[in-house]
Amino acid sequence: MSIQSASVTGSPTAAALGPAPAEGDERPVRARLSSWALGLSLLALLGATAAMAYVGLTVVPMESASGYYLTDTPAWYQASVLVAFGSLLLWTSAGIAAVVSGIVALVRGRGAVRAAVAIGVATIAPVLTVPVLLGAMTLGSGEL
Repeated sequence: MSIQSASVTGSPTAAALGPAPAEGDERPVRARLSSWALGLSLLALLGATAAMAYVGLTVVPMESASGYYLTDTPAWYQASVLVAFGSLLLWTSAGIAAVVSGIVALVRGRGAVRAAVAIGVATIAPVLTVPVLLGAMTLGSGEL
């Protein structure tokens, strides 16, 4: 039995679907999932970039003041670097959720442009973390 044939009033299926739209009541389909995907992908990009920029900008001056290895730096700084790298798990999870949400939005045909952009941004985000880290280390060393 299809949904169209179940639209007989009084049937349990029709009640579960809610009231039928009136003639001429054409509301635009909301694309919330693609908006969430885009937001999550931007969050993943900005979070991962900020974490790696922090580590890159601070590790070179801290190691030059304390010693050659990261273990020569103070314990509080080692913990902050560990937290920054650990936060990459959070940003990666947000990126994976963005990719999955974007694919679902594309399959449903709702917000296709936002979904495609979200998938692209979430895919590029982990790739950009390494150049951001290396560029920030270069800026932190003052050898630019």
